[in-house]
Amino acid sequence: MSGEWHDVGSLGELERDGRVIASVGGREVGVLLDPVGDRLVAVRNRCPHQGGPLCAGVVSERIRGRPGTYDLERQSVLRCPWHGWEFDVESGICRDDPRMRVAVYPVKVDNGRVLVKA
Repeated sequence: MSGEWHDVGSLGELERDGRVIASVGGREVGVLLDPVGDRLVAVRNRCPHQGGPLCAGVVSERIRGRPGTYDLERQSVLRCPWHGWEFDVESGICRDDPRMRVAVYPVKVDNGRVLVKA
């Protein structure tokens, strides 16, 4: 099963709901729209911090700064809805604690279907 493309849903469903979550190879994987990078991202739907439903979070541009000064980093992150941990959507690495990471998967659209390689 490793290395195969798996159909996780329709592109229409993804565009309508903003995410599609499916079981792929025994793991729950979410495909989300990345508005910053204008692409699709596929991520394991489990936050390594405390097991939260990571793909219920929001993909957005990372904001860094001190009180009164904020900078956009031009980098897309997926923010866990439970505690706000942020994960780079390309590498899966947590931006605040690189010891934590989440699995990311190749994703593509073919004939209106969303496919994830796992």
